[in-house]
Amino acid sequence: MIYRIILLLSLLLPLSSCAQSQGFNTKESWQAFVQTVEDNYAYLDTAPTDWEALKAYYQPLAINATTQEEFVDVLQVVKQFFIDPHFNVSPLNEEDYSVTPTGSDIWVEKQGDDFVITRIKAGSAAAKSQLALGDMIVGIDGESTEAAIQRVFGNTSLPLTDAHKTWAVNVALGGRRNQERYIEVASDFDDAKRVQLAASYEAINLLRTKAPLVVKQKEGIGYIRFNNNLGNSETVRAFKEALESLESTQGLVIDLRNTPSGGNTGVAEPILGHFVNAKTAYQGYKIQNAGKPYQEAELHLAYVTPSLPYYSKPVVVLVGHWTGSMGEGMAIGFDAIGAKAVIGTPMADLLGGINQFQLPDSTITLELGFERLYHVNGSYREDFVPQAVSWDGHTASDSELNAAIALLKAI
Repeated sequence: MIYRIILLLSLLLPLSSCAQSQGFNTKESWQAFVQTVEDNYAYLDTAPTDWEALKAYYQPLAINATTQEEFVDVLQVVKQFFIDPHFNVSPLNEEDYSVTPTGSDIWVEKQGDDFVITRIKAGSAAAKSQLALGDMIVGIDGESTEAAIQRVFGNTSLPLTDAHKTWAVNVALGGRRNQERYIEVASDFDDAKRVQLAASYEAINLLRTKAPLVVKQKEGIGYIRFNNNLGNSETVRAFKEALESLESTQGLVIDLRNTPSGGNTGVAEPILGHFVNAKTAYQGYKIQNAGKPYQEAELHLAYVTPSLPYYSKPVVVLVGHWTGSMGEGMAIGFDAIGAKAVIGTPMADLLGGINQFQLPDSTITLELGFERLYHVNGSYREDFVPQAVSWDGHTASDSELNAAIALLKAI
């Protein structure tokens, strides 16, 4: 299965009559946006918003935009209502929010009236700060949480659910693109504090200078951690070499907890192939096509074929909130082909296999999940629940990794 790139282009015009010189037509662009979503978005029927009300509210705002940038700002607010990290609008500028989950390192959940930190990304600016699980968010970049919510949703007068508010706080915590952040928190144990954080993209960008994988052995158990590189073809070669060095181990831990940017099947499938000795289905998909919703589409299966070396020992997979897109596909794939367990917290829920669409006579692109993805057992990929483990009480300890090693040693 290959994620295609679809471009919705108008008739080719001479170079001298580019889109901007001809004048950006907001009405036509809004209609193209709406049609693109309705024809291609495979999750429209389950979206956590009233699409008809959303269109009615934002159509006049979009049509009355005076520039393409203002128009894009409207679409970026609209897309927030879908709470789907795979639904994106570009081009972006430095005043836009970082893309979630790649540009995030803190995650909160709403508990009563408070937004409480429940996850902090390992190795991130947030992990190196004074922030702690259980802290309550008081302010973001000098604003209250309520003001931050309103900013993410463009001061809308449409009703916002708790899920929308939680999403907005998480988006705001990721900060503006490539800009420092200031987070104010309070807790039951400490006085309120203000924490300055580096731009959330810095830790991700640093990974590009490092090896694609972390490879270790502990007590006869192999360990391979991906450094957000499931879109890099070099990862396939690096994984093969890592597996060759771990052939004598009695089991293997595959760590997908730092794959927020996803990747592609050209990397994932050869890696999964090291764990099968025959052609094996690892996920299902239905493709959304114009005029034919995915519910009426045929369910297809995607397969992996054997890669050498074949690793026949038990495997445990680690996942978490920063396991995104193709990382999620690999997680359900490992589960389908026989991993002993998939351990961790709920994943990022990047919905579907994506296509990119370009609005006519503009530089505006949309990314949408046009392909609904399934576990081979027929359940939706986004509904997959990993096996949870309890924190062992030690701040410096990786409870999930410890649980994975203990499970493999007990086999």
